[in-house]
Amino acid sequence: MASRRYESTDVGRAFELAADRRAARAVTAKTVCVPRVLEIRRGAIADVAVLLAGADFPLGRTVVGTGGARTARIAAGVVRQLRREGTCAVVPAAAPTAEGVSRLVEAIRRCRAEVCIAVGGGRVIDAVKHACSLTDTRLVSLPTSLAHDGISSPIASLVGPDGRRTSVGAVGPDAVVVDLDVVQGAPPRTSRAGAADLLSNLTALADWRLAVERGRDTYDGFSALVAEEAARSLLGPGSASPGGSLETLARGLVLSGLAMAAARSSRPCSGAEHLISHSLDRLLGNRARLHGEQVALGVLIAGTAQGSLTPELAAAYDRWSLPRSPRDLGLDRGVVVEAVIRARETRPARYTILDELELSRSGVEALVEQAFATGDSRRRHGPRLSAAAEGDSARQRPRPRTSGVAPRTPRRRGP
Repeated sequence: MASRRYESTDVGRAFELAADRRAARAVTAKTVCVPRVLEIRRGAIADVAVLLAGADFPLGRTVVGTGGARTARIAAGVVRQLRREGTCAVVPAAAPTAEGVSRLVEAIRRCRAEVCIAVGGGRVIDAVKHACSLTDTRLVSLPTSLAHDGISSPIASLVGPDGRRTSVGAVGPDAVVVDLDVVQGAPPRTSRAGAADLLSNLTALADWRLAVERGRDTYDGFSALVAEEAARSLLGPGSASPGGSLETLARGLVLSGLAMAAARSSRPCSGAEHLISHSLDRLLGNRARLHGEQVALGVLIAGTAQGSLTPELAAAYDRWSLPRSPRDLGLDRGVVVEAVIRARETRPARYTILDELELSRSGVEALVEQAFATGDSRRRHGPRLSAAAEGDSARQRPRPRTSGVAPRTPRRRGP
C-alpha cells in the first residue's frame, strides 16, 4: 500500500511539473485573437442579436455604423433586434475618413456603448474598426459585400484629405456574421474583387519567402499556412462560379484576416501586388477602382516577375471573370506602368520581387506587356498568347538587380 501511495504521489508530482513547464512555455507562446462568434450562412443576419447574446456580448448600449441606401436598409433590421435588448444609436454614412471616424467615436462615447456593429462594405467596416480601436470597444463585422479580406482583419484602410488610402493597425472583430443572401445581393464586381484579393495571397507569400531568403524578414509558418490554404480554396473544383461559391469566398476571406492577426502584420496577404494597387490609389485618387480589382492586375504583374503564375490561377481568373488588362477597368496602360515604377515608395520597408528588378520605364513596360498579353490576346486572337509573343516578352523582362549579397537560408518559425 505504501508503494502504491508513493507511485501515486510520484505520478501526481510529475503531472504538476509538466503543468509548470507548459505554463512557462505559454508565457512565450503566440496568442492569436479569433472572433468569439463566426457565422457564415443564409439568413444569419436575422439572428444577430441572438448570436451575440448567446456569446455574452453586452447589448444594453450599442452603436451601429452603416453606409449607403442599401446597407442602411439592411442595418434597419439589425437595429430593430438590438433595440429589443437595449438602446442602439445609428451612425449613417460611416466613412473611413477623419470626419467619419470622429462621428463614430463621438457616438460610442456619448452612448457609452460597449459594442459597435459595422453593417456595410469595406469602407464602413474600416471606419468602425478604427473607431473601436480608438475607444477600446468590441467590434462586430456584418459585411454586406465580399470585396476584400478586411471583413476580419486587424487592419483598417483610411482615406486622407487628398483621397489617398493608408493602412493602419486596428482591432480585429470580436464577431463576424456573413449572411450569404445579403452578400449575394451586392454588385457582382464586389465578389470578383474579393476573389482577386484572396488569390493575391499566393503572390504575397512568394514575396514573403523571397524576403526571408534575402534576410529581410522572418517567417511565420502558421499564418503562411492559413493564408495559403485560404487562397487555394478558390483554385479547387468547388469554386465553380461566383454565384455558387460565395460561401467558399467568405470563408477564405475570413481566414485571410485571421492569418494577418496571427502574423500581427499584413505580410501573409500583401506583397508586390498590393504595393502596385496602393500606388494606383495615389495616382488615381478618387478615381481609383475597387481595391481587389486593382490587386487582380497587380497579381498578374507580380506573378509574371516571380514566374509564379500557374494554369490553376489562370482558370480561377476565368471562373471569376477577373480583370486581365487595364482596359478591363477602363485604365490607361501608362498609368499602370507608372504605378509599378512608384510602387516601392508606398511601403519601402516591405521587400518584394520589385526590389529584385531594375524598374526602368522600358523594363516595366516590357513586364506589363507580358503580364497583360494573355488578356489582350483573348480579345484579338483567342485564349492563349502566341509562342513568338511569349518569347519576345520574356526577352524584354526587367533584369534582376545584382545586390552582391548571396541569398540567406530562411529562418522559419513554427506556430
